[in-house]
Order: sequence, then C-alpha cells, then structure tokens
Amino acid sequence: MQQKSVVTFKIQSMDSLGQGVSKESDKITFIPKTLPDETGMAEIHAAKKGVQFGSLKSLSTTSPHRINPLCEHFQHCPSCHYLHTSYEEELRFKTKNLEKLFHKLEHPEIQVTPAARRLGYRNRLQLHYDLRSKKLGMLDPKDHKIAPIPHCLIANSRVSEEMKRLYDNQTWTELIDRTSPDRGHIEIYDHDGEVKVSVNRPYAQGGFTQVFEEMNQLMKEKLQHWSKTFPSSDLLDLFAGNGNLSQDLNHSRRLCIDFYPAKVQDPFLSQDLYAHDALSKVLSHLRQIPLRPTSLVVDPPRSGLKNLSEWLEQLRPLDVAYVSCDPHTLVRDLIPLKNYSISDIHLFDFFPSTFHFETVVFLKRN
Repeated sequence: MQQKSVVTFKIQSMDSLGQGVSKESDKITFIPKTLPDETGMAEIHAAKKGVQFGSLKSLSTTSPHRINPLCEHFQHCPSCHYLHTSYEEELRFKTKNLEKLFHKLEHPEIQVTPAARRLGYRNRLQLHYDLRSKKLGMLDPKDHKIAPIPHCLIANSRVSEEMKRLYDNQTWTELIDRTSPDRGHIEIYDHDGEVKVSVNRPYAQGGFTQVFEEMNQLMKEKLQHWSKTFPSSDLLDLFAGNGNLSQDLNHSRRLCIDFYPAKVQDPFLSQDLYAHDALSKVLSHLRQIPLRPTSLVVDPPRSGLKNLSEWLEQLRPLDVAYVSCDPHTLVRDLIPLKNYSISDIHLFDFFPSTFHFETVVFLKRN
C-alpha cells in the first residue's frame, strides 16, 4: 500500500464546505475539522492540479475558538463540520461565505435567522450500509468508507431511538433481504408523527418535508410577510413538493408544479421541470387554465434552475422568491438576470453543525 504524504499547514480561512484552507505549499490544501490560525500536520489523501485534500493528523497551534465537540463521532463522521467551535463562530463562517459568493451581485445586507437549536433537530437520516464489513453509518464521499454513528446527536429523539435500536445487535441486517445489494442505504424518517424505516428506497420515502420543522416554520413566516407586500394575485410554485412553502401565501389562485403528484388543494401539474420542453409545457398549461402568475416561488434541488432567466422572461412575474439549499447554484442562476433586482437575502440555518443552510432571495422586477 502506498504511504500517504504528510504536510504542514496553517489555516488562513474556512471555505464554503466547512474546510480549513491552507496556502503553505505550492498547492492549496483543504483540511476538515480545522479552524483559522491553526497549524499542524495533515495527511494528504487526494490531489489534483493546484489543490490537495487532507485530513487532520496533529495540531501544534490551536484556535482560541476551538472547543471539545459534544458528539463522540465528530472526528470520524463526515456529516458534521463545525462542532469543534461555537455556534456563533459557525454562523459567522456561513454568513461570510455567503457574502463572498454574492460579491458579484448588487444586494442588501444578508439577514440571518439562527437555528432554534444546534442538536437534536433532524427528522430524517439516511444511513449507508455494507453487508460485507457489517457497517452502518455515514458515507465519506472522499474514500467511500462508512463511519458508524450509533450515538448521533443531530437526530431528533424519535429518529435517535430508532437508530439505536437498529444498531443494537446489528438489528439493521435483518432488514436487508437476499435480493438487496451488498451496499445500499437505510432511511429513518419521522413523518406525520410516525417513524418509518425504508431500505434502498428514494430519498424522503413517504413525502418530502424539511428536516428541521421549527426552521421551516420560520421561513414560511418570512415568505408570508413577503407576500403581504403586494396585492393578492395568481401564484406559481415551481418544485412545489407538497406545496409547503406557498400554501399560506397571499394569492387569489395558485398552481403547484413538481415531478410527483402532491396532496394540495389547489391545482397541481405533474411536470419534470428539468425536461427540455418543461417551460413550453407549463406556458401551454397556464394558457389553458387560464392563469397569469404575477408572483413566483422557486425551490429547486441542489442543482438549481440553470435557465431561470428564460423562465422569468417568459412568465414576467413582478415578485419572485427563490429558496435554495445550495448557494453556489443560486448565485449561478441569479447572475444572468437582467430585469430583476434583489430586494432581500436571508440565511436560514436549517442544518446547524454542518456547512449546509437555506438561502431565500426575494427579487423584484425592475
């Protein structure tokens, strides 16, 4: 086995993935579980032109903001990124990185809504398994190794209880039938007051909900306040899911659009919004109803909506709310817009302890 190289580092900043950034060598080195001004040794596990990726081996200088992580799995689990520092520092890193991404766009000051709590919030966890090694846990995308997390602290109490049951005496192996692959995933989902467990099924089996219900409610309240700033009108909700975000907004009529049928009272159009003819089909449907949306809610997956500008120029809504779980694709989608300006930006910390968060951008047609 080839021996991994070891390098010295000094962390200058944190990137948007919660990794420390060191520029001590000819390559920029990204090291998780570190903080600015820390120095030490890192083991390099991957490299490409100009950059390399390492894991913390030892510290010679520690940050005054470093704390002992409450979770016993933190050092080996790839899912949490900030438990080695305070929540105030975590929010500061997230806000700073969001500001950095928006530097090319004219925008007002970012408004931050902190998490209601840092731990014990997730109503859903997807765990990966490997029958050969008898491991169940979080999958590290760098080396595809599985880190067992029987005492995970970010799961809510009901999900946590079910997870411990599955780990007890390897009970989870009883869920894997003979036709299942050696590697796959198990999802634990606290949905509508019932904890469900599914094996190798699509994400959020049984209906999508946000993983942090209290934060979801705060974001909905912000959207409701936004919708009261303009007259009641026709509303279009793209990537609507179950209509969660738009159901209480100020509108006379609403059309929800997503790939899967949803349980909403208003009309729902089943449409793959990434299909090449999606926009033309939606426009045709709007003419048939008829419905002319003057307000628009967009809540796409992480991949965003690359042709957002085309949608907006065809629909010409006066007011737009773009909800994003990936600020990189959000900014990519906003940069080409010519006839819209940003009136507000909100960072909602739906995923404390991790680098993830939700961003809501309100747009006004010029």
